Amino acid sequence: MNARILSSFSPQAEQGTTIPLLLVAGLVAAGIALLLIPFLGSQTLVDVTFRTCSLVILAASWNLMASAGLISLGHSAFFGLGSYAGILTANLLAVPFWLSLVIALVAGGVLGLSLALVTARLRGIFFAITTLALSEGLRIIAVMLPDLTGGAKGAYLAAASVPSQMTVNVAMSVAAILACLGVVLVFRSRYYYALRAMRANEHAAQMIGIYPLKYRVGITVLSGAMASLVGGIEVWHGGYLDPGIAFDLHVTIMAQIAPIIGGLYTIVGPVLGSVLTIFLGDATRLAFGHIPGASLFVFGILLVGCVLYLPHGLVGIFTRLVRSRAALSQKKEAVR
Repeated sequence: MNARILSSFSPQAEQGTTIPLLLVAGLVAAGIALLLIPFLGSQTLVDVTFRTCSLVILAASWNLMASAGLISLGHSAFFGLGSYAGILTANLLAVPFWLSLVIALVAGGVLGLSLALVTARLRGIFFAITTLALSEGLRIIAVMLPDLTGGAKGAYLAAASVPSQMTVNVAMSVAAILACLGVVLVFRSRYYYALRAMRANEHAAQMIGIYPLKYRVGITVLSGAMASLVGGIEVWHGGYLDPGIAFDLHVTIMAQIAPIIGGLYTIVGPVLGSVLTIFLGDATRLAFGHIPGASLFVFGILLVGCVLYLPHGLVGIFTRLVRSRAALSQKKEAVR
């Protein structure tokens, strides 16, 4: 029996999954703030919060798949499908805002289910390339159906009853809070340890009684539904959609950068990474807005630095600080 796989079922096996009480209090306070900002914050703060919540959900959904060893290079497929599900049901069927979000959620889950079943025997780079092909395939389909999607020219939201921007902002905040709660439930359950065992060695995981397809389906459906929900909300916020926006590779890149910077395979990593990514992106645009691609250059340097020197991201720094402080306290106690 593979000792490395068996160790995956130990709650102590994963650094960063034990949440200090202070951190839990901080997350609760952040959730309350997210609900209040759309009502009390300035327009700039509301806009930044909306974009941060959007990235938090995307990053958390990508991180869930990565936790099972499923690296997605086409996460924009879920985002784009959710966007089109939202705008098409609103324009063609006069579906109200909240119901369109449910439809986007279901559409993403169905796409995730299909992806998991079709790629049941694919792993590593082969799975990653398949997700990239899926995103590009959906983009081409959207372009080739101008009567339905508007084609390359795109389509405007023409719903009979358009909600206020405050309602849309609150929806994104609520979605981010629910997504974070869902991630916590997954990471604090035995389900997560099965995912971690699959990431370490899927064949060995099978030998100890884990059925990989069941877990792949579950995590891909959840991840796809989360990303599609973001797309469904975003289209109501922007009011316009075309294939380039819906299936933009930039969506996938940002969903990858945030958890890598914050800390892969952790609960708070995608949140910390999203906040830092949005801050750096805005700061770069203010300082070097006249230079095309300046923000991508900064993100590239930061990404390489994290991979080489901070493989556990910001969560790794926090973990080392806590352990150093604990070790120092033990030394002081030993001296006494």
